[in-house]
Amino acid sequence: MSEAKLAGRYVLVEKIAAGGMGAVHKATDERLGRTVAVKMLRADLAGDPRFVERFRREARAVAALSHPNIAGVFDYGEGEDDYFIVMEYVDGKDLAELMRSEGPLGPERSAAIAAGTLDALQHAHSSGVVHRDVKPGNIMVTAPDRGRSSSRTDTEKVKVTDFGIARAVGDSTLTATGSVLGTAHYLSPEQASGGTIGPATDQYATGIVLYEMLAGTVPFTGDSPVAIAMRHMSDELPAPSSLNPDVSPELDAIVRRATNKEPAERFPDAAAMADALRAVGDPTAAGDVAGAVPLGGTTSVLGGGGDTAVLSGAGSGAATGPAGARWDPQRIGRAVLLTFAALIIIALLLLFFRLVTSEDEDPTRSERRRDQRAEAPAGAETEAAEDPGQEEEEESVTIPSDIVGKTFDDAEAELTDDLGLVVESSPAPSNDFAPDIVIDSSPGPGSTVTRGDTVTLTVSTGPEESDDEEEDEEEEDDDDDDEEDDKPGSPPGKGPKESKGKGPKDKD
Repeated sequence: MSEAKLAGRYVLVEKIAAGGMGAVHKATDERLGRTVAVKMLRADLAGDPRFVERFRREARAVAALSHPNIAGVFDYGEGEDDYFIVMEYVDGKDLAELMRSEGPLGPERSAAIAAGTLDALQHAHSSGVVHRDVKPGNIMVTAPDRGRSSSRTDTEKVKVTDFGIARAVGDSTLTATGSVLGTAHYLSPEQASGGTIGPATDQYATGIVLYEMLAGTVPFTGDSPVAIAMRHMSDELPAPSSLNPDVSPELDAIVRRATNKEPAERFPDAAAMADALRAVGDPTAAGDVAGAVPLGGTTSVLGGGGDTAVLSGAGSGAATGPAGARWDPQRIGRAVLLTFAALIIIALLLLFFRLVTSEDEDPTRSERRRDQRAEAPAGAETEAAEDPGQEEEEESVTIPSDIVGKTFDDAEAELTDDLGLVVESSPAPSNDFAPDIVIDSSPGPGSTVTRGDTVTLTVSTGPEESDDEEEDEEEEDDDDDDEEDDKPGSPPGKGPKESKGKGPKDKD
């Protein structure tokens, strides 16, 4: 492509990747004399204020992350029609390209790449950032330096990209009530069912990526993203060793636990899964692997008598614990189909509404968001609150004391994305606050609530004009009209104005 310069310093050299949000270019930072990667928001999305705000907010969040396994964000810029993020340039291949060219990567190498990915995720989770779209295309692997070590895993470095950015739009994605759930082949059951998304969601996707590295293929395929999502919700994951006999029972068990249908039954966090993977490659740490892999208190290790046997050495099939009874394939399949049918209907209704009102003034961004929320299907609501197994893990959060005075969009993003709360709005007139500004909340600012609770934000619609003021304005208009009529020198043929539908006023 011809050279183009952004912000007076970034010279675009060549296009190196394209995704759901936009294209990624290799570029030169002329000011610092270094090579960078520039990701530009797609032109069709740049006109949507919601995507622009999400793009901007996520760039700021990721810029705060600093970790050897995370591709850093250096800068964010905006032009008249351009929105771009300047990132660290990684000289290597993404994992998807690597697997296309090499096939299965082998147990040791796969475990090392997955562990590096989990290190990055653990750092992000500790900072309150959930990736939501972990997949091979977002994992970069640098070329090994053969001169430094004979072991490929000692020199390959992992860099995770697109933290929180790819969640707005992605290839082969599923959307519900305005939020992207993830790439279908790596979609967690809670994403597919509209449940609560958290760090365990990234762990599930990493488990699927690890399966693909070991087996050479994804575990679930289908004719459409919906069909694939249903399989993630209902089908039992096959053991990687069923396709690759070199995979050990320990790795089978790690994959099985990371991809458990129930988030609470997975590893406690990404660091625990990374420790388990590294212990597999360390013969002196066999006890650590056994200690890291069991699925909670009902699991027995090495052939014990619990509900699930891990590392028994005999079985490589997926674990079948009591949680499996909660995932009825027929019930879930019907729910998914009904949900997506409802979403299609809603999309058609919204399109019709926009066509009918195209000549009217566009509603504000917050009004559109409230309309969409009011029309959202019941099937898209989270089922997490109905799961008694999650009651013990309820987490208390505090409504920010400075929520009043913020725009509704900013307040909603902080409460939903950062605190995991459900936000509703209640419009009310206010002489003290501009339109779309939060003037109160229920529960009030500073209150302690539980993740998943509903918070109602009272949003200003601006000052309310009284009836007396309206009558005064009408009288002033009438007086002005009378004065115009009484002026001498009126154009010929024009007499005093008469009110439509009214006779002349009687004079006493």
